[in-house]
Amino acid sequence: MEVTFETTQGRRFIVEIWYFSTVRTIKEHILKQEDIPVESQRLFFQGKELHDDHDTEHYSILEGSHVLIVLPDDAPASAAAAAVVHIVASAPSLGRSVALDLDASCTVARLKEALQERTDGALPAARLSVFYGKAEMEDDKTLAEFDPPAQGMEVRVVVRQPPSPPVCSNGGAKTNSSKQQQRMSVEVKWGATTATLEVSDMDAVKELRGKLGSAAPRLLLPNDGGYFFIYKQNVMEEDRTLRWHDVKSGDTIEIFNGRVT
Repeated sequence: MEVTFETTQGRRFIVEIWYFSTVRTIKEHILKQEDIPVESQRLFFQGKELHDDHDTEHYSILEGSHVLIVLPDDAPASAAAAAVVHIVASAPSLGRSVALDLDASCTVARLKEALQERTDGALPAARLSVFYGKAEMEDDKTLAEFDPPAQGMEVRVVVRQPPSPPVCSNGGAKTNSSKQQQRMSVEVKWGATTATLEVSDMDAVKELRGKLGSAAPRLLLPNDGGYFFIYKQNVMEEDRTLRWHDVKSGDTIEIFNGRVT
């Protein structure tokens, strides 16, 4: 398969590698084709540095993927500062997308602040989670570390609900609420039957299956797991979290018979 490599200085080249090649093997291909010493190469894909003993499957590198290559003489900091990244952020809570341009040297935390400014506070920075692909972007990382495509980045923004402080037996609120998980109750509906589940906003959709078996046996779901979840008329992706789907406490998730391919 052909994979595109680009340095922080904008030099771009394509290298043909085998599926399941290790990162070390990829570096050796680059050495052979571009005469860049293996020891001088640092490879990054979707914000993560690639380690020699892992392969392309581990990092989900496919035909046509773009990999950032950082070299000792590339001065990545100055190059990143000069680049501008176009970002389109979809925000389900707003019902629209927000577009903005930021320097590649900006952090994800700065991106959240820019979204708050652009929406006049409708997207509060302190309560935002930003997802690129299936992964949540970490505040201290720069946009350049995610190897943004030339056409820009498409991200998804979810506004987290503020956690409710747990109540002590004497009726007062505990002061260490920051240590509590963000728990919530959701309704699941199978036909005309409903049940209430206690979940975390960071539970993956596929984790609901295990909770349904023990907490809602009266739903009588298919034993072979041949069903899928619908939230607000959209099929929920099994590997993504409830937070990613913007599920709120008290919301209803419907279950339908069949499989999604």
